[in-house]
Amino acid sequence: MDEWISATRCWSPSPSPDGTTIAFVWDGEGLPQVRLHRRATGEEWSLDTGDDLVSTVRWSPDGAWLAVETAPDGGERTQVAIVRPDGTDLRAVRGVGDDDRGAVTLDRFTHTGSVLAITESDTETTTAWLVDADTGQRQRLGSGHALQILDVSRDRRRVLLRRGRRGSRHVGIVDLDGTEGWHEIDVQRGPGGPPGAVEHPVAITRDSSVVAGRFTPDGTKMLLLTDGGRERAALVAVDVATDASPMTPEVLAERVDADLERFALTEDARLAALVWNVEGRSEVDLLDLESGKCSSYAPPGDVVTHAVFSHDSDSLVMGIQSPEVPAAVWCHELSSDTTALICPQEEPRWSPGQLVHPTLEVVTTPDGLRLPGWLYRPRGSAGPLPTVIYLHGGPEAQERPVFTPLYQHLLARGVAVYAANVRGSSGFGRSFVNADNGAGRFAAIRDVATCVEHLVGCGVADPARVAVMGRSYGGYLTLAALVNHPELFAVGIDVCGMADFETFFARTEPWIADAAVGEYGHPIHDRNLLRELSPVHRMEHLRAPLLVVHGKWDTNVPVHEAELAVHGAKAAGVPVRYLLFDDEGHEIQRTENRVRFIHECVDWLGEHFGLEPRADTA
Repeated sequence: MDEWISATRCWSPSPSPDGTTIAFVWDGEGLPQVRLHRRATGEEWSLDTGDDLVSTVRWSPDGAWLAVETAPDGGERTQVAIVRPDGTDLRAVRGVGDDDRGAVTLDRFTHTGSVLAITESDTETTTAWLVDADTGQRQRLGSGHALQILDVSRDRRRVLLRRGRRGSRHVGIVDLDGTEGWHEIDVQRGPGGPPGAVEHPVAITRDSSVVAGRFTPDGTKMLLLTDGGRERAALVAVDVATDASPMTPEVLAERVDADLERFALTEDARLAALVWNVEGRSEVDLLDLESGKCSSYAPPGDVVTHAVFSHDSDSLVMGIQSPEVPAAVWCHELSSDTTALICPQEEPRWSPGQLVHPTLEVVTTPDGLRLPGWLYRPRGSAGPLPTVIYLHGGPEAQERPVFTPLYQHLLARGVAVYAANVRGSSGFGRSFVNADNGAGRFAAIRDVATCVEHLVGCGVADPARVAVMGRSYGGYLTLAALVNHPELFAVGIDVCGMADFETFFARTEPWIADAAVGEYGHPIHDRNLLRELSPVHRMEHLRAPLLVVHGKWDTNVPVHEAELAVHGAKAAGVPVRYLLFDDEGHEIQRTENRVRFIHECVDWLGEHFGLEPRADTA
């Protein structure tokens, strides 16, 4: 079954401007790296961009460069580099020279040439930059909280800049002064941009959140993916011509039963691919923005994770996942109405139908909230069963029907899995994702208990053999559930979760702490609330054996949080095991480590569920 874990994954596709080649991130040799695929022949090759783990790749509009975002040691201090498509001339890209500024993030290329849009985050602020890959010249656009460059107009005179903390991310338009050339920075002026730069906020996005945005080719309108003024995220157009006031949005696409999760736009802005999140599964529409006509497209999988058009607008390149298929890259050619698999090229080493597909299982809370989750049942097994409640990170993330080897290994051992979406998860509307903010987190903790009660009540879960586990925020929620509802759980697994909000805010990266205030609360103003929510102060109530897993280089949730959990478990007198990966960060990326992680988790749960050991360990 280890072939499930080591199966090749591909993501972050980017087509070359001439459409002949597709770049993507590939982990077929055990580490995420840049891979290129020639469409005409199927030939593939990798580019050497160093030892750091690659997360994103983008092709420049002139075809001269590939930009890559990497994570040294798998941590949060990401870097950006550029490299020629033939693998030569690898160099780092920064906005301020060679000083260590924390994290550099790749946002996009401009629409022509080789100019990158990047942001740099450090101990004080986030700064947005344009950097010319050919000359190394830089232009500063602005500074502030959690900036992201969504788009740059074709004439490079206007920039669509997103700023703000989690849950309240709005946009503004930075009007540059329109002069030719690049400028020295006057840090005393305006938003920290070049002389004459003025930022205009877009009022409709206040008290809401913007996910993505693009200018139309003539720069007079912008298209936004936002939940501004509505419950479900939609695609709207806003007139941003110089004399347009007020900025009144025009709704281009919305649904009452789904969030618009992402959209891709052709270079001429005539066609948009809309990816809807319908309770976890993806539905795709192709919208003609001139006529308003919309046609549906059925993707070859359950969840579309990426979507981008080729430069000639004839191909839609997508990242797609399903319960039986690892992350893959597909290409849909509009002119021929055909869809082809790009990567991975090798056939799965398991038979069709061997892996379990989940069913949607809705839990209703005492206050009437509907919690959609995914129930995986072992084939041929009737309940009650040993059951794992799995809690995702974020919390603004979502459990979806994707390829998850951990679940399949548990199912093969006769263990059911309920992948829960408690309040605070994304994909179910604005009210749902904000329902756990601040003091609402107490209700999110109670949601975990409600999931257990539901599964026991409907005969799925054996009440004496229920486990809870989760990663990142899900690890926090695991600890919180274990110490607030200890009577419900036989065993737990905390994967890089927070144990104490006070130490988390003090030790995480400054830009992560700043963005998290709107979600969790302010570390000073809400200190009492955060203390009450922190599991470390209730560890004496822990009854379940606890496995704690962490990466040494995790600077999102620093390893100190794992040490607090281990110390608390020992003080409570329960069995505890600590698994620390010396070469991982916030995510376990290396194939050999993912194999070990899943085996350790399955064995820990099997031991405390009273199952027979795995055949290869007996």
